[in-house]
Amino acid sequence: MRRANGSALLEFAIVWPVALLLVAGSVQLAVWGSEAYSARQAALAGARTGSAADGTAALAESAALRLLQPALVGTSAGAWCPGATGAKPAVWVCAVSNTARIEVRVGGAVPALVPLLPGGGGLPVAADVGLAREVFR
Repeated sequence: MRRANGSALLEFAIVWPVALLLVAGSVQLAVWGSEAYSARQAALAGARTGSAADGTAALAESAALRLLQPALVGTSAGAWCPGATGAKPAVWVCAVSNTARIEVRVGGAVPALVPLLPGGGGLPVAADVGLAREVFR
């Protein structure tokens, strides 16, 4: 009887870390998937806002940030474009507009709930949406 108790405790000690890692990894995957989906939806909403007849790149950035901000866990988003000076936020939104088209890009990294990767760079999120401007004749 005593030998069976020791064997059960050993099996539990071996299986418990693996089960815990599977659960934590599943939660991480679900949160990351939600944040990546939110980045795509924010870029689309920003592009739709900016493609309106009187839309601007500033309006597109603002709409994307308003939609993206509540969906991020453990970080925040800010307006920033690649190549710009200044501090780069962890998650950034960039809107570029010309007379025929508007493009909204979301990029950066969200922190991992379970830091498995060395360096702790986080998990990447990215979205790029371009829409033609509305034209009324």
